[in-house]
Amino acid sequence: MKNIIHDNFVPWMLYRRMELEATEPSLGQYKAYVTRLSITQEKEDTTKSFKPLAGEVDESYTLKVRLDGHASITAESSIGVLRALETFSQLFFQHSKGPFVYTNKAPVTISDKPEYDHRGILFDVSRSWFPMDSILRTIDALAYNKMNRFHLHITDSQSWPLEVPSMPELHEKGAYAVGKSYSPADLAKIQQYAVNRGVEPIIEIDSPGHFGVAALSHPEVIAGWDSASCAYFHTGGDEVNFNMYQLDPSVGTNDSAVIVPLLQKFIDKHHARVRKAGLTPFVWEEIPVDYNVTIGDDVVVQSWLGDEAIAALTAKGHKVISSNYNYWYLDCGRGQWLNFAESDRDAYYPYADWCAPYKGWRYLYEYDPRAGLSEEQAKLVIGGEMAAWSESIDDATIDDILWPRASAAGEVLWSGRVDAAGHNRTQLDASVRLAEFRERMIARGIKSGTVHMPFCTQGQNSTACQFLFEQALEGATVKSFAVYLGILFVVWRVYLKINESVRLRKLGARAPRIVSHLPFGLDTVYKQVKATMQYKNLESFLEVIKPSSNYTVEGRILGRRIVFTADPENIKAILATQFSDYGKGEPFHREWKEFLGDSIFVTDGKVWHASRQLLRPQFSRERISDLHTFESHLDVLFKAIANGGALEGPDQKVDIEAGNGKPIEISDLFFRYTLDVSTSFLLGTDVGSLTNPREPFAEAFNEVQRIQSIKARAGPLQAIVPHGSFRRGLKVVNSLCDIYIDQALRLSPEELASKTKSDQEYTFLHELALFTRDRTVIRDQLVAVLLAGRDTTAATLSWTIYELGRHPEVVRKLRDEIVRTVGVDRTPTYDDLKNMKYLQYVVNETLRLYPVVPFNVRLALKDTTLPRGGGADGNQPIAVLKDTPIAYSTLVMQRRTDLYPPVSEKFVDPAVYCPDRWYNWQPRPWQYIPFNGGPRICIGQQFALTEMTYVLTRLFQRFDRVESFMHEIDGGNPSLKSEIVIQPGDGVKVALWEAKKV
Repeated sequence: MKNIIHDNFVPWMLYRRMELEATEPSLGQYKAYVTRLSITQEKEDTTKSFKPLAGEVDESYTLKVRLDGHASITAESSIGVLRALETFSQLFFQHSKGPFVYTNKAPVTISDKPEYDHRGILFDVSRSWFPMDSILRTIDALAYNKMNRFHLHITDSQSWPLEVPSMPELHEKGAYAVGKSYSPADLAKIQQYAVNRGVEPIIEIDSPGHFGVAALSHPEVIAGWDSASCAYFHTGGDEVNFNMYQLDPSVGTNDSAVIVPLLQKFIDKHHARVRKAGLTPFVWEEIPVDYNVTIGDDVVVQSWLGDEAIAALTAKGHKVISSNYNYWYLDCGRGQWLNFAESDRDAYYPYADWCAPYKGWRYLYEYDPRAGLSEEQAKLVIGGEMAAWSESIDDATIDDILWPRASAAGEVLWSGRVDAAGHNRTQLDASVRLAEFRERMIARGIKSGTVHMPFCTQGQNSTACQFLFEQALEGATVKSFAVYLGILFVVWRVYLKINESVRLRKLGARAPRIVSHLPFGLDTVYKQVKATMQYKNLESFLEVIKPSSNYTVEGRILGRRIVFTADPENIKAILATQFSDYGKGEPFHREWKEFLGDSIFVTDGKVWHASRQLLRPQFSRERISDLHTFESHLDVLFKAIANGGALEGPDQKVDIEAGNGKPIEISDLFFRYTLDVSTSFLLGTDVGSLTNPREPFAEAFNEVQRIQSIKARAGPLQAIVPHGSFRRGLKVVNSLCDIYIDQALRLSPEELASKTKSDQEYTFLHELALFTRDRTVIRDQLVAVLLAGRDTTAATLSWTIYELGRHPEVVRKLRDEIVRTVGVDRTPTYDDLKNMKYLQYVVNETLRLYPVVPFNVRLALKDTTLPRGGGADGNQPIAVLKDTPIAYSTLVMQRRTDLYPPVSEKFVDPAVYCPDRWYNWQPRPWQYIPFNGGPRICIGQQFALTEMTYVLTRLFQRFDRVESFMHEIDGGNPSLKSEIVIQPGDGVKVALWEAKKV
């Protein structure tokens, strides 16, 4: 009743100017008085009513106020009664003529219940000390807002204000001053005060990070918190600095392989104590996510790193509380709390804090903790907490920091982000409610910040301060409007720049900058596209990374930050150790979709995983070791070699002996051969490109790849790349695919299921048709695998012959091994191929100098880092923001001389082709990855290697000499054509000489 009668307000600001009195009841007229308030609690309270886990107490209620003055409340629990009484108090206003209160809202019936079970505030009393009345006042405000959790972050690295009777030295040495601590009696008062108002307190003693004193190994620390009045205990766990354990003589390392098992023991032991005290553990998300510590199913995880983190946690089945720093960190935007020396001034100016900017109530109101989640995942998000970290907050400012912003978020947590019709609740409606409620808070002693000026509410509707574009344009000239847009653009760009700098500084260091001389890095874009067209991508990449001794740089190209790297540690992070942080990304998917659709090469997450699971069986050893497909096309290849090029039809007669020593462009034949093998393997029949010099499919496929490569390097400017030949080529490719897809889809599921993978006629297409009847899915996977199946093998075979033409001594050693193993006539088996070591070394050496995909890109899927390349010494982690492209080159990395032993009699210059080096040398992990690495390593790797070694074996059973004509063409400097795979830009012109028969 105190809030109704004494702590109320005159609502003058809610009505038009000077019109308040006309809206109030006249003191001289008849009035109905509220004479009775009946309360019905339909169920008895239990012990869980006052220390509930999420969902264990029913907070719903029905409130009715009749015209005759009879008011009634019906609720399931006493907590529901408290919520109803709060609503009842908010129906009344103070009269402007004296100590009277009235409501103009009767008759009214309100039935209400919360959307989320956990609705709270994190209150940090360790960085700044807060007096008891400040804490109790905040608990009052929580109750006014129908929020039900008070998370007391009571210790941290800066101070220990918690009094533990058995360990008094903790607060005696750790508190800021005598009297600036909280006794057991203080905690008991906080608990009881909160419970009486329907608010459950949760204490957090953060550990093992943010923990200056090793105290939680003592059970009595927990015993100081009375479990009779709360259900949870927060054990912290965020931002554990593994480097600090190097200073601990009992650990002596920062190796996660050592520390994580210790952390697991710590959490297990600590949580067991928490449960023994009758409490449920809380942790920060780093414990299960970053440190991979196993936690119990009962543990609630508090997430602060954003929506993607919440999605990942709920996907694993964890119950989650959202404290998304992007929205609900209330201390953000107040500037740095550190001070800087003059030498650091420029680096940190204008001293924004790490999570700037300031978030107004409208921004908080926009946030939906369950957005983008599946129905099952959404159920696991049990609520949220606004966080008030107190590095720059104290008792004098806390009310203004919390309110009305926490009220806006509190409405989302109580009512949900969408209304009953499924529409987002709007700022326009919320502003009226918040403005009124803010006045109630002020009247009750909470020094809340403003919602907006009285002008906005005196319009008596939600549109008085609504931004209307038409109003903004009214009276504006074209010139003034253009100036306005220009200023707005500049301000927006400055904001983005500052925000990016702040976020990057928090994550890590910066890499050396790319040297660019034109705005937006246009000269870099031009050089990249020109290099692609002139087959100078290697030289271009080396030029880009020249500013760095560690082969990692960054630059801003067309307004976007891009990182370039050829560092094996960074590549390992992208592909393996930080695999979940990086992916192809939606921009890449969109850029390649017209060509490769939703196939394995352009997707991430579940779509990629489903594709990989579908394709993997097609590359089983059983199918790879069946060499019939390779052999069946070799006779045609040998005829084409003797002919000096592709045949004019399958029945063309060729004098095999006449082709001995005839110059040919063999690279073209290899691409035709692998296309025929791939289509036969995938579709069950080949396209016959070896027997048709102008085979339309092969020409169309080449042109599509050429234009796609230019588009990829043009980035945002790809719209100006001519697409005519690209789309004409795609039409040819799609038409051929449709023919075979139609054939497969004519088979019923039963007919497809009757075929087995060991059947010769069973193809990849059959497997796809059994998996899905969706033509688009089938087409996308076909084209992707066809691309990899043709180009990978053909390019590597081309480079192998290119180098063998320059190294006759290698040809002699290779042929000697082949003849010793399989003779000159017998077809090799799968085991034969694996047992020929020098043959393996020849292919390895080719792939070392000419890795299949020389340049690649990944997109950061979240704010993260790369292990090294930043800072003055180049050894610090590099900050990487979400959506930052990372361009990496295995070609550059595998040619770095600093990654090899010094040149000597035992080790040939790494720039020289020398398979013999592999007898005594093996590359270090991640310094040789011709087929990529990590979870996305090429699943067709063994198929490609088997095809390469089979073709080389059969080739050198027949031929014993390769004569190269390439020096006349390229002067000994091969052109590296890098569209998708790397292939000889000038072809491979050689002559093959048949061995003399003995």
